[in-house]
Amino acid sequence: MKKKALMVVSIVIVLCLLMAACASSPAASSTGESTTEASAPSEAKETQDATATTASAKKDIKFYGKIVEYTSGEATCEKLEELLSDQYNIESLQVDWGNLEQVIRTGIASGDPCDVYNYWPQYISTFTKSDMALDLTPYLDADGGAWRDTFDENLLTLGEIDGKVYDIPTTPNFSCLIANKELFEQAGVPVPDGTYWSWDDFLKACETFKEKDIFPMSAPTDNQKGNWVWGNGVLGYTKDANKVDEVAEGKVACTDDIFKNAFTNTKELYDKEYMYPGEGAVTLTTDEGRAAFSQGKTALCAEVAAGIGAVIDSLPFEAVIVPWPSMASETAITGGADGLFIPANVKDPDAAVEVLKTYTSVPVQQINADNGFVVAVKGTTSDDPIVKKLSDFTFAVVAKEIKNLDPVMSDYCVNQALPELILGGGVDSVMQAMEDIRQQIVG
Repeated sequence: MKKKALMVVSIVIVLCLLMAACASSPAASSTGESTTEASAPSEAKETQDATATTASAKKDIKFYGKIVEYTSGEATCEKLEELLSDQYNIESLQVDWGNLEQVIRTGIASGDPCDVYNYWPQYISTFTKSDMALDLTPYLDADGGAWRDTFDENLLTLGEIDGKVYDIPTTPNFSCLIANKELFEQAGVPVPDGTYWSWDDFLKACETFKEKDIFPMSAPTDNQKGNWVWGNGVLGYTKDANKVDEVAEGKVACTDDIFKNAFTNTKELYDKEYMYPGEGAVTLTTDEGRAAFSQGKTALCAEVAAGIGAVIDSLPFEAVIVPWPSMASETAITGGADGLFIPANVKDPDAAVEVLKTYTSVPVQQINADNGFVVAVKGTTSDDPIVKKLSDFTFAVVAKEIKNLDPVMSDYCVNQALPELILGGGVDSVMQAMEDIRQQIVG
């Protein structure tokens, strides 16, 4: 009897345990749907966590290099973002040309600068003097100079200071002229060919156009173009005198005949109202100059090499690239290149360099080539006759100029010299002002 009672108790205990087990597990159907529903929230959470981890692993990059004035400006940035989309969240910012230096200095001073800034290689001393630019030489020379070998070596030296490269060139940019071929033919003026146009022949052409109520030339003064006319004259005279380095380093007085002759010739152009629109020519903007040229009001229009193909294509008449008239015995034109540098206090130098390498790679720079730009990177191709014509003038580009001696000198040369020359005290006044600045810099 005791054994039966014990057996009954044991059976009851087992049944209780089975019921407890069933109660603690989810209700299950024959299809197992309830089990799947129970595990779904867990799997979704894991997916969300993985996505969040991937997003957080991508670094944020601020790329201050979108040049909306160029036809390729937005496309190159979009390509950069695409190529590095797995690694970086790249924010491409529009370049503010009018306040570029201030924007950069403010960013660097804040301690949170952009990772890459657009700035001209030939002017990079503006920032190297204050140790604000990262030395890129070690990156260029790594792996046997693999990155260095992708560039035109001559252009790469534009951003070099004391043997160290701080600014990488992208598109060579220099002053050039386009001519309205129809106006030249109507006026009976030969369209200059080759790579040299003498100053005397240029003045004869100006006189002929003026007699026919056509302004010979429009020369904008905004966007760093204020010194083009007299500056190219100075460069020509310095090449003739074999003093390019001496003048650029401030070793030649600004009262020298090199400057006097260039300023005198320039003043003549404005005094005779050869420069559109006569009064007000010293404040002509790029848009105003292009509009006048497009409307047939001027025979010549000063332009930058970068993007000139798009300008020519937009015109209602045939236009051709012609040599910049030379005051001296050979052609010399102010220029250099657009370029990019990395601030010295950037948070992640290696990431910034990778972005810079990608932007200067063939897949990105081919977009510039396809849009009519001469590029500093080897390996791009172009059958564009305009690009080929521009390439004929790169030999004449001189980046070593007195204006690059110091930011104060640069500001005076680009923004103040021409108005003072034409509207102020004239040749002697400008030369003395520049000489005072030179002496303050070099002693």
